[in-house]
Amino acid sequence: MVKSVAEEIRELGDRLAALHDEPTVAEAGGYYTQPVYDLIEKHGIEKVMHELLTLLNSDTIEEFLRRVDFEE
Repeated sequence: MVKSVAEEIRELGDRLAALHDEPTVAEAGGYYTQPVYDLIEKHGIEKVMHELLTLLNSDTIEEFLRRVDFEE
């Protein structure tokens, strides 16, 4: 059976939820982010970003927009 992007992201969310009892990580990297990069490589950034953004709560999105600085 071929999984949809949404199914793969839900499974990723389930795995991350299982880590809920572990200490909070201030910024994700490596272990936490590599599965997302793998999904992007497999399905394309547009599909992955759409699914990811629909799963994030508004506070997380607003915090990201406040913190991000792409100017170099």
